[in-house]
Amino acid sequence: MEYLELVNTIKAELEASDLIARVENDDIPSIDLKKRSLYPLAAFYIDSVVVSESVNTFTVQLLIADILDVNKETDEDNQDFIWNQSLAVINNLYSKLNRGVLSSQLVQDLEPITLTPFTDRLDKGLAGMEATLTIDVRN
Repeated sequence: MEYLELVNTIKAELEASDLIARVENDDIPSIDLKKRSLYPLAAFYIDSVVVSESVNTFTVQLLIADILDVNKETDEDNQDFIWNQSLAVINNLYSKLNRGVLSSQLVQDLEPITLTPFTDRLDKGLAGMEATLTIDVRN
């Protein structure tokens, strides 16, 4: 399994989601935070690779973000909706990587992941979830 195969697989799975408008394979600082691009956004990059004789272990940083809207009359926002939607996207990606054709041809092991919700980490106008995926693939 090569680096590009994993990147292309993750990108294709995220682009197939009806809950995502734009997918970026890039580090977070280069993402358009001025909200001029399409949202919800899925951004990911390979943070590191550990190579062994039979397995390559990829660490993938993943961020799902959307624009935080605040109702001016009630002062309520859509943060919980965004977190719910972000969780659904990450659950779907995890399931696709962990079973079926991807599991038999690509992914040898996928560790459980912890999601961290955010509302002000990048910009006060964005909310979402971030996660670190650890993916073992055959070498």
